[in-house]
Amino acid sequence: MKQFIAGLEELLTKLAAAQDSDTIRIATSTLNTQFYVSPNCIPAFVEIISRSPHHQVRQLAAVELRKRISKHWMDLAPDAQSAIRSQLLQLVLNEKHEIVRHSTARVISSIARIDVPEHKWPELLGFLNEACASSVAIHREVGTYCLYTLFEVIADFFINHTAPLFDLFNKAINDPESKRVRVTTVLTLGKLAEILEGDHQKATVRQFRTMIPGMVNVLEQCLKEDDEESAGEIFEVFDTLLMLEAPLLSNHLSDLIHFFLGIGANREVGDSLRVMALSFLMWAAVYKQNKIRSLKLVGVIVEGLMPIGSEDDPEDVDEDSPSRLAFKVLNALATNMPPQQVFPIVMPAVVSYMQNADPSYRKAAMMSFAVIIEGCAEFMIPKLNDLLPLVCSGLQDPEIIVRRAACMALGCLAEEMPVQISEKHQILLPLVFNLMNDTNPEVTKHACNALDAILDGLGDEVLQYLPMLMDKLLFLLDHAPQTETKATVMAAIGSAAHAAGEGFEPYFGSVMPRIRHLMSLTEGSDETLLRGVATDSAAAIAEAVGADKFRPFTHDLMALAIEQLKLDSPRLRECSYAFFYIMARVFGEEFAPYLPTIMPSIIASCQAPERDESHLDSEIDLTLGDNDDDDDDSAYNFNSAIADEKEFAADALGELFENTQSHFLPYVETAVDELTELSAHVFDGVRKAVVGSLFSFLKTFYIMSGAEDWTPGLPLTYPVHENVQKMISVVSPTILDMWKGEDDKMVVVQICQEYNQSLKLMGPCVIADDLDTISQYILNIFEKRSICQQSGAEDDDYIDHEEEAESESLLISAAGDLVASICETVQEEYSSYFDVFMPLIAKYYKSSKTPAERSMAIGCLGECISGIKNAVTPHTERLLQLFIKACSDEDCSVRSNAAYALGVLSLYSQLDLASQYPIILTALHPLFQGQSVPNITDNAMGAVARMIIARPHAVPLDQVLPVFISVLPLKADFAENEPVFNCLFYLFRNNNPHIYNHIPQLLTIFHQALSAEDQLNDKTRSELIELIRALDSQSPGLGIRSSDLGRFL
Repeated sequence: MKQFIAGLEELLTKLAAAQDSDTIRIATSTLNTQFYVSPNCIPAFVEIISRSPHHQVRQLAAVELRKRISKHWMDLAPDAQSAIRSQLLQLVLNEKHEIVRHSTARVISSIARIDVPEHKWPELLGFLNEACASSVAIHREVGTYCLYTLFEVIADFFINHTAPLFDLFNKAINDPESKRVRVTTVLTLGKLAEILEGDHQKATVRQFRTMIPGMVNVLEQCLKEDDEESAGEIFEVFDTLLMLEAPLLSNHLSDLIHFFLGIGANREVGDSLRVMALSFLMWAAVYKQNKIRSLKLVGVIVEGLMPIGSEDDPEDVDEDSPSRLAFKVLNALATNMPPQQVFPIVMPAVVSYMQNADPSYRKAAMMSFAVIIEGCAEFMIPKLNDLLPLVCSGLQDPEIIVRRAACMALGCLAEEMPVQISEKHQILLPLVFNLMNDTNPEVTKHACNALDAILDGLGDEVLQYLPMLMDKLLFLLDHAPQTETKATVMAAIGSAAHAAGEGFEPYFGSVMPRIRHLMSLTEGSDETLLRGVATDSAAAIAEAVGADKFRPFTHDLMALAIEQLKLDSPRLRECSYAFFYIMARVFGEEFAPYLPTIMPSIIASCQAPERDESHLDSEIDLTLGDNDDDDDDSAYNFNSAIADEKEFAADALGELFENTQSHFLPYVETAVDELTELSAHVFDGVRKAVVGSLFSFLKTFYIMSGAEDWTPGLPLTYPVHENVQKMISVVSPTILDMWKGEDDKMVVVQICQEYNQSLKLMGPCVIADDLDTISQYILNIFEKRSICQQSGAEDDDYIDHEEEAESESLLISAAGDLVASICETVQEEYSSYFDVFMPLIAKYYKSSKTPAERSMAIGCLGECISGIKNAVTPHTERLLQLFIKACSDEDCSVRSNAAYALGVLSLYSQLDLASQYPIILTALHPLFQGQSVPNITDNAMGAVARMIIARPHAVPLDQVLPVFISVLPLKADFAENEPVFNCLFYLFRNNNPHIYNHIPQLLTIFHQALSAEDQLNDKTRSELIELIRALDSQSPGLGIRSSDLGRFL
């Protein structure tokens, strides 16, 4: 054994002093093959820690010992184990170097992880108590650090011993000599917090709260002494406390927010510490949003943040700074809270700052405006005419930093409200074009970014600008000094092509050689950026100009896109995958020959290991060998670049199957396995892609099965191909499992939307076996019990549910749309569920709700009635009052939905509504004139038509028909032509005298409806032609055969 120890010590001494890789490699190989394979290495390491005169060797021995414990500890005899345990406790107390003490403490915790659950180390607790209570400061440091490392590995062991622990913590957090004891105590409390959950630990939670002021005191001491490392560790603890479910901060949250805001605003504190303090506020906005609302702290936070936003930003766009963190906090407030709570507080400050003579304040105004758009877009849309002048003023500001920030604000507006911003193109585009000529390349770049976002929603309107636009863009592409500007210009060219469609063809010849050149670049990160954006733009151009025009370039560009899969760049691989699936979309089955080449890479990306090395243990493994480290690093196995690559790979699987169909069948099983494996991925973007592709597989199998039209109702009354049924049985459990545990609202929104689309295509077979589960998950959303809606609300929080974050409104809207689709496909059999959902949906029609929420409520209820038909009868009176009120709503989409809903309620309710008809007609009458949106009148027409069909004798036709016919034909919502013409057919069939008075007008209307291809479905068209023939034979004097209608006879 002495020889073994001497050999091990000699190698460790060489390693500790090694300067060259050969020495390290040879020593490592010898250690792995001759020493680490034997249990004798355990006592040998302990001996070396006890006797080596070199602290570097003792440190290395302790690090390596910890890694070998899990493999060899149980191979030692009990007596040897007992001796080592005693020796380690003595060594850790006597060691003079802190780093060696810490590594030895971790050895103790690694052994404790194995022995303590087996009750094999009863002396350990006594040692900890004695060390923590010692009069020697270093001993107290050892005791608290050992306790901390034990909490890292066997925290659960302490959960029933918390009373004596809190006595210890109370003393240690106020240690009179050692800051290290105080700091380690805070870190240990952070570990304790992680295991506090459930009602049975309420007393422990209350005790924990009493520790918060002491924890803050320790942080304050670290800040005063500029101890950035310790302060950073304590900031992390406070961040963790925010994220835990146990209400550990509740009655201290207001004080903490004021305290952290004070640090964030204090320019005498180092920037990195200020960033950490502001980061706490950002997580507070995410995890304690309800508490912040109930404490009315939004105004306090905004008031503290705005001046920080006026500070200078660093040159490096990826570097955090107090000003950038201030904007991140504002964004977190806007995206996690109701817009009513944030927008009215931020905007007066924005307006005030825009009038400040100091440009840094105007920059802060524009940036603050930009970052709240994401969470307040719906709320801002009605106010856009008042808000745009602010942005236009920023775009024309004499100072570069303001113009740049205004470009970012405009880009955010265009991204969040593309329709509304594209309508303002005549005001905005000249300003953006002007900024593209700016002398400052940063402004040019951000102007192109804003342009890119505006073009995305512009459509045909882009054609009037295209000549001047393409001249500017091609000039910048060839001459811009910054790579980033060129990349943004390239992206804008892709967006211009997307908007212009076939109108882009004149520029095709000059753009494609440039794209070909950029897609060939291989050197350096700048070239990678350009190559990726060029690949994206090539795909956009292919979609714009179509397969025939693009075909000559396909082989060449596909070869380049395949080549870049091998360039060791996750970003380029994701660009290639997007390019592949858009090529498949453009070329369909013609793309299939490429599948054998690209599929192995896509599958490999789905399987790619993710390990973000930067987060791993800071102790260096000099042995580079068999790493039996028993620390669990799985929480850190996340690399955002690889995650993005996986998202695009998962997206590509669904798109490729959808567009190549039978050619993709050999890959289906592997693809579904990979998607299922990725369904629990930590990154929400990957999970969204999984949802999209799994539903794509379902829908594609259904389309390939050549199924006839589905029929509503359960049990199923239409045949479902066995391949479709099999795919449903594979996909549904994965999707429902995701939904059950999903904590991201937008993933749940997508699940609802995908079910919605699948129901419309495939009918009730999609949900036949899971109707109860899906309905329960929808109910959870309406009752705010879904996991993704849990935001750290605490028992004593007052939450005003009248106001909700826009992400919550999107979720409710998606759930409502899904209820409507289920009603449509399942019909009367779903009435018992509708009875539950109806009041939950109806409560979203209140004046305190946003226009989008009110529109959702009325629209959803109308669609539900259309599905469940007569089963709506018990709810008739309540719904009638609701819809009549909504007909006079200030929002046009609400009025349109209300008109439709009144019509279907009148048609399907079995309650005799004849006595209510005058009230209903009075509510509908204003919708027949002066409406800003044609859908409103179209839906009012449909409503009156349904009322006539349901109860013709209750309608005063002599008064109603002249108004009714005067607004025909329909202008926008041609689906309503079906009830409108069914009503006319009914009146003619029954020889109603009032209808015959309007034949000349009607013949003109008939001609207009028949001449347009998209206005009538086949059944209505053929019935209308039959009616015209009957009128012609009854009344030849009408001259129908010789009129324009003759060609339809």
